[in-house]
Amino acid sequence: MVKRAYPEKEKRMIQYWIFSTALGKAGIVVSEKGVCRVILPGWSKEKIQNFIKDQYPESKPGKAPAPKRVQEAINYIERYFCGSIEEMKFSLDLSKLGEFQKKVLELVSKIEPGETRSYSWLAERLGNKKVVRAVAQALAHNPVPLFIPCHRVIGKDGSLKGFSAPGGVNLKNFLLKLEQRLKDKARTKTPL
Repeated sequence: MVKRAYPEKEKRMIQYWIFSTALGKAGIVVSEKGVCRVILPGWSKEKIQNFIKDQYPESKPGKAPAPKRVQEAINYIERYFCGSIEEMKFSLDLSKLGEFQKKVLELVSKIEPGETRSYSWLAERLGNKKVVRAVAQALAHNPVPLFIPCHRVIGKDGSLKGFSAPGGVNLKNFLLKLEQRLKDKARTKTPL
């Protein structure tokens, strides 16, 4: 009888960094595939660290200086809260998400800064007007806010509804106003 060797479960290397922004401490969790979690400002360093350890018990604090791809993502977040919203793409690790949530987040990632769409608009684009609550739940569990801008999704009536990131609806309102100001500023610039 031949014994079969079964490979051990693949262990992912997951590291995190906690850093300062203009609004307070933020966090980023990265696997070898890309960014798998962003914690927006609103919590203390200890609360961010506890959240990361709860969600990613195998994670380790990243060493300084952070690898180039991680530092670029951190810099993007820092500049964002200072009012600089650039068009950048980052490798994201969304491997733990279900297919429906991935579809929702893919649609949301196409919403431009300064623009908003409703939960029902997303449901219609997914081909089923009745999945509005499922869309809202998918967005409530978006692990990479800013990189996938779930704050740009509002109620059909224009209300902000919920926002599960630290700071809640107040942070959502801040992000939308920041983006609208930048969009208005860009629109009013006239060429020389």
